Amino acid sequence: MRSRSPQSRRSRLRPVFVAVAGLAAFVGLSSWCQAQAQTTLRKIEIVGLQRLSPDQVIQTSGLRVGQTVNADMLEVASDNLMKSGLFRTVSYRVRTAERDSTVIFEVSENAPRPPVAGEVLGQVNWSGNQVLSSPELSAAFGLRSGDAADRARIDKGLEAVRRAYGRKGYVAAQISEFKTADALNRRTNYQFTVREGAQYRMGALTITGLGPADTQQLRAKWTLAPGAVFNDSYLDEFKQNAVRPFVAAMTERTRVRSKFDFETKPDVRKLTADVVINFR
Repeated sequence: MRSRSPQSRRSRLRPVFVAVAGLAAFVGLSSWCQAQAQTTLRKIEIVGLQRLSPDQVIQTSGLRVGQTVNADMLEVASDNLMKSGLFRTVSYRVRTAERDSTVIFEVSENAPRPPVAGEVLGQVNWSGNQVLSSPELSAAFGLRSGDAADRARIDKGLEAVRRAYGRKGYVAAQISEFKTADALNRRTNYQFTVREGAQYRMGALTITGLGPADTQQLRAKWTLAPGAVFNDSYLDEFKQNAVRPFVAAMTERTRVRSKFDFETKPDVRKLTADVVINFR
């Protein structure tokens, strides 16, 4: 049995397989034991649930019934469940017959969080996403079932999702939401639909308000090359690690402290993002 817990997630034990009577099952089991063996996932079972639904767990795992899977993919699914923060331990076993498989996850849920006042988050589902998986979006969103779900926290989570897309060049990603009230459990469920848009690449870097020598010195510190996948978070890194020390040194030299700001100018025709750093 493959087990995942905060203390043992890095262990690399081999999963235990349940024998199925018959020669065909024996052949399937032998095939599965090969690291890259492929089988069709016919069923996903969840054992040990107290509050969560099987559908929630399956979505969090990233698996889909009918897809072709191998041992590595089940490892990733197990890791996704642990990373969700919903479980104290996760283990799984596989039952095979011919080229079909059933995976059984055994989970131990984390203790429920203390009740919170106001709106409480229920299920969160994602659709329309291709670049980032639903587990990756949930991790970026940061909130999980049982958390307070006031507007400020939801907006903060969605902004973190947009930043996750921005790091991969999808600076125009849009997210729409639809929420429903779960009166029985006194929770609010959210369905987020993502329009990822196109991937942008780095365009031109322009620096205004500095002399030629200072402009050249600062430009030399910029490492995001034209044509590279645009990384929106690089601007914050550059501001913190390059521009602020540069301004401090320039202030020491000139006794005048400059102010600056960044502009990002996406070009929807070229699918590039130009960056302008203005000094004044």
